[in-house]
Amino acid sequence: MRRLLLGFLLCLLAACQTDNMYSSAYCRFTFNASLYPSSALTRAVGSAGGDFCIVKASVRNGITHLLLTPNRGTYAQTDLDLPMNTAISGERTSYAAMGYRQGLIIGRSLYGQLRCYDLMCPNCDNINELKWSEEQTLDLVCGKCHRTYNIDGEYGYVKSGEKGRALTLYRNISYAPDSGMLIVSNP
Repeated sequence: MRRLLLGFLLCLLAACQTDNMYSSAYCRFTFNASLYPSSALTRAVGSAGGDFCIVKASVRNGITHLLLTPNRGTYAQTDLDLPMNTAISGERTSYAAMGYRQGLIIGRSLYGQLRCYDLMCPNCDNINELKWSEEQTLDLVCGKCHRTYNIDGEYGYVKSGEKGRALTLYRNISYAPDSGMLIVSNP
């Protein structure tokens, strides 16, 4: 009986650890890549793997802009600053619900898996924004705690610095190349 109880508790603990890597923050992000075919975000989600893009929303003169920072590649400025003044599916989309502080990291792992991480450092109470490392294209660095996170595989694990939580993932991400619709959602 004790062994059975111990086994059950270990399974429960493992399940909780897996769930902790997923965000509990509300997220609803919709992007029509067919309207911006050469953008850094379109290339990141359409790539075979290894391409990611930091996506942040900013409002200027009443128009929301998506500001994109790719992990690699050369882009025209018009492919990095996208005005969202076109309706998607007949309705305006709000970009206020993009994770903890309106920032996401979207792309494909080296294995080709579509991934979306929150842009905030999970070990600094989700208030400090991550930046791309200058040395490695698949590493992100927190300016406050100085941890480096690697996103070349399935999870954004702590590569260097003090041990801590991996990057926060969003469960629901889909991209339909035919329609160009990219959707990230979290209940």
